[in-house]
Amino acid sequence: MRINPFFMPIILIVALLGTTLTAQALGMWSVSGKTSVNLEKLSPADLKGWMTLQQVVDGLQLSKEQVYAAGKIPADMPLTTPLKDLEELIPGFETSVLRDALTAQLGGTTTTVATPAPAIAATPVATPTHAAGTGTSVGPTPLPAGQVLPANQIKGSMTLRAVSEQCAVPLAKILEGLKLAADTNPDTAIRDLISQGKLTEVTQVQSVVATLQGN
Repeated sequence: MRINPFFMPIILIVALLGTTLTAQALGMWSVSGKTSVNLEKLSPADLKGWMTLQQVVDGLQLSKEQVYAAGKIPADMPLTTPLKDLEELIPGFETSVLRDALTAQLGGTTTTVATPAPAIAATPVATPTHAAGTGTSVGPTPLPAGQVLPANQIKGSMTLRAVSEQCAVPLAKILEGLKLAADTNPDTAIRDLISQGKLTEVTQVQSVVATLQGN
């Protein structure tokens, strides 16, 4: 039987399309844009977001467990799930990361650059500060018995009573030298007297006490 030359191109086109469509129906061939991928024989580099987990398992000839372990995919995830959907379903999942993991599993090399762990900032240790002119720093540690606190170590946090006791100077003399009323509360802190306007600064107290100590 002689075939009309006019029909020959049509027959070839039909045959070609029939082969391709049959392969696609069997899941053996897929065309995406300009890229044709043989789903029957894949390498990790061939993985695309539109591929399902089943296609990855079959194309790489790996077990489901191996693929799921490489991608840290939950065991109950259906094999019909496309890789691109996993990026939304599994925190941190990326098709590129799965490619690298499977490449390493199959004995290849990866080009993934490890993300450095975030640096942990050191917590600064608070350092006591001295307020200018007010002497609001923490007072000195109580002295051992028999020792006298030098006048220049008087702090704004100290009370008049503490100054008298630690500097071994009579309270009445301190009040007199500072021109404070005799009935001033001895448990009042020096910084409070400054804030009340009764004293100007801590050095005023230090000067009076130094004189009384004979320094």
